[in-house]
Amino acid sequence: MMATRLLLFLCLTGHVFAKEPPDVDCLVLHLKYIHCSWNKNRTPEVNYTFYSWFNNKPPRECPSYLSENSINTGCKQPYLQNEDRFNNFYTKLVHGNDSYEKKHALKERVKFNPPYNVTVRYGLDSNLWLNWTQISHCVESQVRYRINSKAWMTYPVRAGIQNYCINLPSSALYELQVQSKLDYSCGGSQNSFWSDWSEPVFWGSKNSSTDTPHMNSSMSVWTPVMYGLGAFILILLVMMLLHHERIRIILIPVVPKPSLPPNVEDWFQFPKGLKESFKDNERPCPVREYCHVPESDSESSDCSTCSGTTDQTDCSVSIPVNESDLPTSCSSSTSTVSPEEEKQDSV
Repeated sequence: MMATRLLLFLCLTGHVFAKEPPDVDCLVLHLKYIHCSWNKNRTPEVNYTFYSWFNNKPPRECPSYLSENSINTGCKQPYLQNEDRFNNFYTKLVHGNDSYEKKHALKERVKFNPPYNVTVRYGLDSNLWLNWTQISHCVESQVRYRINSKAWMTYPVRAGIQNYCINLPSSALYELQVQSKLDYSCGGSQNSFWSDWSEPVFWGSKNSSTDTPHMNSSMSVWTPVMYGLGAFILILLVMMLLHHERIRIILIPVVPKPSLPPNVEDWFQFPKGLKESFKDNERPCPVREYCHVPESDSESSDCSTCSGTTDQTDCSVSIPVNESDLPTSCSSSTSTVSPEEEKQDSV
């Protein structure tokens, strides 16, 4: 009696399992293919025929099946138009008289391939730049990296941007990866599928340790601060010197006041020593004229010989002059002297 009940239970259980509809799950892969699978819970026991279509379009059989142990487990078909994912997508599995139909919303069910052409370089701005390429700019990304194989650090990147900057990296080994998903502006959501992580790229060396302070980074940060502080101190010193008249800048010479009598020397900036040399501190020397008239020719000529001496170099030397020799008047400063008179004068 118990064996009969057990056999009946197993038959009923197997019948229920056989009648359970397969769960079909579909994704738009990289905006190029529609991938559907029906082996999420378990591998099916029979080969199903797969049909699919969008709104107002005829059903099409799967052009390329995915199989496992000679059992069809999925279908891969081309994704022809990007607008199709905003319409309802229908699938149908058929085996003999059994058929299972399901409606899908593919707007958010988009999964991209990992980003490609991932490169890392050290820029002229002393920053580390990670660049990559994705099939569409309508994606948001996130970058993760770790230093010397330690814990990963993840950072988001806005839609349309396909690069990321790490400011002032240290001299350590950097390992970087990036992944993408459909952006909200193009129909994505928080539940959108992230792509797989890209292949890692590396920069730096693992010889240095991140536990030590980043001396290069610190110097790079403090260098402009020190330059700015030095310039500020220099300007402050110049202003203080100008305020206390330590530095005199003369652009235009001082003009004498109109009320005072004009002095030409005030218009020129003579050195003090040169200006004092122009002053005459010597006392004036007298200038005398006399005429030497011989007694024999006193009547024929008023003055036969007139000579003048001027001594300005040494005023202490006196010139003796007889008052009797000085004529009262000299009508001419030139005269004719005979050779005898010349000889007498020389004696």
